[in-house]
Amino acid sequence: MNPRPSAPDSTSPVRFGRFLLDASRHELKCDGSPVDLSPKVFEALVYLVRNADRVVPKNELLDTVWRGTLVTDNVLAQAISSLRKVLDDNARSPRFIKSVPRVGYRFVGDIRAEPQGALDPSSQRLAVLPFETFDGHAGDAALESGIADGIIARLSSLSGLIVRPLASTRMAQAGHADQGGLGQFLEVDWILEGRIGQRDGRILVNFRLTSVEKTREPLAQTYDRSLTEIFTVQDDICERVIEHVLPQAAEAPAVSGTTTVPAYTAYLEGRLFLDRFTQHDVERAATLFERSLDHDPSYAPAWASLAECHEFFGTIGASSTHHYETARSATRRALKLDKTLPEAHCMLAKIAWQFDWDWHRAAQLFAATLEAFPNRPDVVIAYSDYCCFMKAGDQSIELARRALSIDPVSPWVNTLLAQALHMAGRDVEAIAQAERTLELAPGFPFARFFLGLSCLEMGDPERGVIELGRAVESGRPDFLGAFATALVLAGDTEQAAHILEGMVAAGDEVPPIAPAIVRLALGEYAEAEAGFRECIERRDWHVLALHSEPVLVRLAAGTRLSAMLEQLNLPGAP
Repeated sequence: MNPRPSAPDSTSPVRFGRFLLDASRHELKCDGSPVDLSPKVFEALVYLVRNADRVVPKNELLDTVWRGTLVTDNVLAQAISSLRKVLDDNARSPRFIKSVPRVGYRFVGDIRAEPQGALDPSSQRLAVLPFETFDGHAGDAALESGIADGIIARLSSLSGLIVRPLASTRMAQAGHADQGGLGQFLEVDWILEGRIGQRDGRILVNFRLTSVEKTREPLAQTYDRSLTEIFTVQDDICERVIEHVLPQAAEAPAVSGTTTVPAYTAYLEGRLFLDRFTQHDVERAATLFERSLDHDPSYAPAWASLAECHEFFGTIGASSTHHYETARSATRRALKLDKTLPEAHCMLAKIAWQFDWDWHRAAQLFAATLEAFPNRPDVVIAYSDYCCFMKAGDQSIELARRALSIDPVSPWVNTLLAQALHMAGRDVEAIAQAERTLELAPGFPFARFFLGLSCLEMGDPERGVIELGRAVESGRPDFLGAFATALVLAGDTEQAAHILEGMVAAGDEVPPIAPAIVRLALGEYAEAEAGFRECIERRDWHVLALHSEPVLVRLAAGTRLSAMLEQLNLPGAP
């Protein structure tokens, strides 16, 4: 845990509360609108923010900001007073600038790095479809998805190309028979499709790259190689695509990591199960990644994927310390082998957030990863999710919209925007966004979940019960806690109490956050406090919902629960 943020980089824009400070542009904005400050007052703010890790003596501020000019302490006091007025700060209960009597001033607001590396609107957009099996060859779902996923991972590293994730292209492909309709639905300029087959130790691969608007002639090629050359084939396909789509590209896509055929086969099978995102499937995925590493301990993607498995296990509750430490170890191993893996860099940020509870370091790691990999939707999604729980509403919404520009048809990304809007208190917009997501993917449980929570905040508990009840059908215990809360708000305390009894009887099968939420809704404050304290002791990051989820914040108002969170030094905490 890091009780205070270190000083930000002197040239990077930073956010605190509703404000964005960009020293390089001499600009302060509040909710996106410019704020007028005199030059010296602006310089004083910048200097305090840059030195947020310490108390800045009055003489130092005077010598730095008013250098060469003879001024009194009264001039400095007036400047600080002007700053507090603009920032809507209070000297007696400061959120941003704290006076240290007879010494100086300290900036105490939570500082978050502003994401860098914005998307280039001129970027080309590409969809890579799952490869199909050649006639006469046995089908291999892992290989068919794996070669497409490998191409996507490599091409996504290029700043001038936005590549749709495979899950979205697969979903879109199911509803569009012709390429024109598919391309329009996915909002892409290019479609890459292919076929693959293997027999007697050899691999047959064909690809075809087509312009959706028919502005260029198609590009096609067939490979007949040894199975051990599959990485060479992937690399050549990527290079041909770049030459055709971005002929002026100054950068080349990263070279695929090579490994043995048995290690690669086990890895591809593991990815197939990991992408299903259920506990049983992730357990099978972890076993397959371990098998891959038994064949080749130097295969970095397998280490990074094993880390994803353990982060998943740590998130759902049991033995979180073991799983997060295992995820950290596997991630470091992956980066030691390959420093270019975006998923590994993103994982370090998630561990800093979800387990270390080092909020400032997590923000730094997310911002650095986003700057290095601006077109990776998983990085943008994780960063937005983090900002939601840090109560950085504007930033979380901005990042969610950015993720949508990369992956516009993903139910996950569309729901992320609904989540960000809801947790920022913009529930009318959140409801509309969740409903749009359900038009795209009827029944998607996370969309139902945030639709239900938004309905609760809008004073419609009856609809909240309906939507959260549909979300509960997915089997997630944290959804059940929210459903029981909706029942209480709708007046059905009897059914909510019955659900609570079942949670208690289930023991460790249910994470402690779920019954704690229900107890809070039922007004059992002492028991709820004990449950939330257990979450803190277990390092269950879902306890952050008590800080950032509007429904829980409202229910906890006037209780001792808010004071319990003070030890976490959360940004935006009262």
